[in-house]
Amino acid sequence: MKLRRKTIITASSFAFTVLVVLIAFLARPPVLIVTDLSFAALYGENRIKLETAHSSLVLFRRVIPVAVADDAGDDIIDLAVAGASKNPFCAIFPLRFAQNARNYREKNPGIPVVLLEGRYPEEANPASFAIGSSTDDYFIYKTEISADFYRAGLAAAILDAEKNERLAVLLEPNVQTQGREAFLKALNDAGSSLQTSFFTAYSQFTGNQNISCVVLAGIGADYLDKYFDIPVIFFTWIDPELIPLDVVLVFNDSPWVQAVPAVRMVAAGMTKGQIPSKILFTSGKGIGKDTARKLRKI
Repeated sequence: MKLRRKTIITASSFAFTVLVVLIAFLARPPVLIVTDLSFAALYGENRIKLETAHSSLVLFRRVIPVAVADDAGDDIIDLAVAGASKNPFCAIFPLRFAQNARNYREKNPGIPVVLLEGRYPEEANPASFAIGSSTDDYFIYKTEISADFYRAGLAAAILDAEKNERLAVLLEPNVQTQGREAFLKALNDAGSSLQTSFFTAYSQFTGNQNISCVVLAGIGADYLDKYFDIPVIFFTWIDPELIPLDVVLVFNDSPWVQAVPAVRMVAAGMTKGQIPSKILFTSGKGIGKDTARKLRKI
């Protein structure tokens, strides 16, 4: 009888604790992330659910997606964001929703508004053109370009596996300076003297002879339809289930993986900042265990 009573008391205490934690969790202001339906479809709806749940647990507050139709007008988007929560902790807008971020900021001056710029060079601040001459009232975070390309360079050196062939890097013109410098620094730090060819347009790339690794950073996705059996490092947010087996590493800088560091920077009062991409090792074909182990360390 005493054991049964003790079990009941323990179970009741556990249930009460869970209830208190749940109430506290639900009572905390949520985080809103604005996205469009086409992005959600390509990113993977189940993937969004899993990453949203993970971010919610890590932040101990709900992370709520606000998905809108691609052709929705600004007024519809503004209503959707406003209706998701009356008093969120912050609202996160990818740069393509900069006008909606401005509208939301004007109507909710007490709520932090986050703009995620993506990959842009230091000297450019495209958000300033979208939200006005002053960006002081916004939390503006961009993808950490140098860190991403540095890690891509380390990975490329590993994938070459002393074949001493050459590397091909296809990157957007607006990140070529930062990307090139960081990539070459990584090769140097790795003790590699690999010849590296940089292209800012896919039309410049002539083929895959004597190439041990290809990096696709913003351009050159057509490569995946034409060439095979060469390891690819892909800067993309597309669902890994939709990409070829030749892709070994994925650098993802989507709002879903940047949400946690962005919210933490908001809480710390950082109005400007950079966030590195999240790297996913996709176990590409032909990758040995030793190479895979080294890549995971990156």
